[in-house]
Amino acid sequence: MVNIKKLMKDTLSNNDLLNLLADKKVYFLHANKPTAPYLEYEIFDENGEEWAENVEIATNYYVQVDVFSKADYTDLENKIKEKMINAGFNRSMCADLYENDTQLFHKAMRFFITL
Repeated sequence: MVNIKKLMKDTLSNNDLLNLLADKKVYFLHANKPTAPYLEYEIFDENGEEWAENVEIATNYYVQVDVFSKADYTDLENKIKEKMINAGFNRSMCADLYENDTQLFHKAMRFFITL
């Protein structure tokens, strides 16, 4: 069985992507006192896709990658899309947001993959 958390971390921990991040790392679920721009990722849903003899043999994983930035994050956004799609993920939606409490721009990007 594939470890989706490891796949996500490995995909997003590419040097091309890390060089665009202030802390040079990606965070699972929540970053504790990060420096912007930074990236968080999560698996928000998973469900069985295929079974053989009552054993799940394929799983759908739905994931989200969030970019938080004080300025334009277009290069980071494009690099994330490229890395995720090249890793076999399909993009399902993206949203441009602004977080009033932190005063950060927030790009939420959702992808899915069946493994």
